[in-house]
Amino acid sequence: MKLYFAFSLMALSVTALAQVKIQEELFIPGKNPEIVKELVDTGSVIIDHVTSEGFELYGSQGLARYLDDKNIVYLDMKAINEKVLADYPTSAEISQKLQNAAAKYPHIMRLTSIGKSVKGKDLWVMKISDNVARDEVEPEFKYISSMHGDEITGRELTVSLIEEIGEKYGRDSEITELVNNTEIFIMPSMNPDGSDLKQRANANWTDLNRNFPDMTRDTQSSPTGRQIEVQHVMKFQNERQFALSANFHGGTIVANYPWDSKYDVHPLNDLVIELSQGYSNLNPEMKNSQEFPGGITNGADWYIVRGGMQDWSYVWHNDLQITVELSHQKWPPYRDIPGFYQDNRDSLVYFMKEVHRGAGIKIARPGISGSVVVKQTSPAVKDFGSYAFKNSEFYKVLPDGDYTFTLTEKNSAASKAVNVRVEKNLISSNGNYIELN
Repeated sequence: MKLYFAFSLMALSVTALAQVKIQEELFIPGKNPEIVKELVDTGSVIIDHVTSEGFELYGSQGLARYLDDKNIVYLDMKAINEKVLADYPTSAEISQKLQNAAAKYPHIMRLTSIGKSVKGKDLWVMKISDNVARDEVEPEFKYISSMHGDEITGRELTVSLIEEIGEKYGRDSEITELVNNTEIFIMPSMNPDGSDLKQRANANWTDLNRNFPDMTRDTQSSPTGRQIEVQHVMKFQNERQFALSANFHGGTIVANYPWDSKYDVHPLNDLVIELSQGYSNLNPEMKNSQEFPGGITNGADWYIVRGGMQDWSYVWHNDLQITVELSHQKWPPYRDIPGFYQDNRDSLVYFMKEVHRGAGIKIARPGISGSVVVKQTSPAVKDFGSYAFKNSEFYKVLPDGDYTFTLTEKNSAASKAVNVRVEKNLISSNGNYIELN
């Protein structure tokens, strides 16, 4: 190995779990990621989107020259992307679209910046609900897109979804029922700097989907030392009660379910597979994938991701999340975006409705925290474990069936048990909650 890359490898191998600097974005044709095993073992690169056609490889300055020295063929993805980007809106233009929607539909939409990016751009979140200025006791749902700045399709589709909800509320029964009984939060761009720079990383050259706390190496969910965009999302999540969510990417077409960071079976494995399949089934190209049977894949079985949002959201926040890859091209021709929206529109609405496939507890006294033990009593008897709750509210998406929720308040030995029923294809008025004193 030549010295120009050896220093970079040695330096990064010490800190790789926290941050890999992404300055070069390459695609390696072929079916054999083992050809870069030396780099992977040092932790100095990130591999992504492994398919039968090849895989993506991200690293610091000198990565391409290292591959040249090893006679490994690659394509420069940034150079390719530059040819198709001219028609896309800037982050400022996306901000204006969101502000226009909030102004046009103020009775159901409220736009909030949860913080600023490295370069000072707003990280916008649109809240959609019938009583949008109030924090109601309703299931909370979230979409986040484009934490990889060069995976842009989801940003455009979530803006289109916001606009359609505004246009159809009060006229379309499905949209109206969903908005009236749910608190929906949509963040079209978690990485506006990366999108404007036409790169995967944020402005600090960091992959935001490798920067969250990871259950395989972190004992607590601390924002210390993480990128500012990740810190803002962590704070935002901590302030809410999200029960179901998805994050959007690009580079292939598939619905990816947890775990990403380990091969263990998820405690809600059958449910996350069913939810992922439900999304895929409504998208013909995804459903009929030749690469991924049924258009879905387990994350770790595809490739391991450390520090991803998907696993973090469930481990520390009981927020069941999947990752959806929306387009084979990260920057498809802008004229194709309406077609991608039509392909995904029914899936997007379906998945939001699935947050009602759950049950919850609301305590009349404010500020109560504690734990809830969830046990299924029918059609099978199964212990789903214990979950922390805060702010006097608990809600969990679950497989269909009858359950006992046993609640214990913090610093109390006494517990209360309630029976609840979970049914799919049913939106309860303001959610399926049991109220307790």
